[in-house]
Amino acid sequence: MGNQIVSAQYFAGYDKSQVSPISCPDNIAFDHHGSLWLATDGAALGSNDGLFAVPVKGPHRGRVQQFLTVPKAAETCGPIITEDRILIAAQHPGEADGATAEDPVSVWPDGPGNLPRPSVVTVWVEKDQH
Repeated sequence: MGNQIVSAQYFAGYDKSQVSPISCPDNIAFDHHGSLWLATDGAALGSNDGLFAVPVKGPHRGRVQQFLTVPKAAETCGPIITEDRILIAAQHPGEADGATAEDPVSVWPDGPGNLPRPSVVTVWVEKDQH
């Protein structure tokens, strides 16, 4: 959603340095404020996938900000946003070319010595603070 005339700007006139880079949006949700949340799948910009918040009204309208990142090669999906928590599923962590059980790309969520596995994550947030 960039400005076709000024390629250094994104939607709502934000300079690229003021927004989080995002690629491959896959799932969406809305919070009780009406803000849009985007879960990514693809990480085409060389970073891990994540969950991004985008206010759709007010002074920060259109400003994309990353809220969380999932493990390497995982997909962020199924966001559920309530007033006091955010839930996402981190699917297929470590599923990358060349990864093996002997040489995993990720050991999330259980750490070293364990194989990666998908998980649901809950983040508690202060009411009206996100």
